[in-house]
Amino acid sequence: MAVDDVLICERVAYLAEQIYEQSNIITSWYPNYDDVTAEKRFSTGWLQLEDNTSLMLFEKYNVVEYKLKILRYCYILRDSDKREIFRADNSEHHDVPTDPHHIHDFRFESEKVKTFQRQELDNPDITEFFAYIRGERR
Repeated sequence: MAVDDVLICERVAYLAEQIYEQSNIITSWYPNYDDVTAEKRFSTGWLQLEDNTSLMLFEKYNVVEYKLKILRYCYILRDSDKREIFRADNSEHHDVPTDPHHIHDFRFESEKVKTFQRQELDNPDITEFFAYIRGERR
């Protein structure tokens, strides 16, 4: 297995571990490592959670000088009516101190874009997204 594939598989295994530790998914799900390494991208599709919300994680990868770089990511939690509650991503169009990392909070009348703390340039911290879901971040 190539170094690139190993680094990508390690990241995806970490994400899968976090999904199972941090959320109560009711559908059986596991990543397809062959597809992920071939495409250098990972997506869970929509995972149904116990509270009727659903979760989707997406990341696109590149490996440079034996280091994994997450080029794009998007993590979404939506309610039972398929309306977004939270969306974290690294698109570069918001004026926040953690630019390009930010989180959209749709719990209010109008969407609020907030800082997405503890994000390194090439390695977003998925545990911060779960902290928002649990209500530990505002």
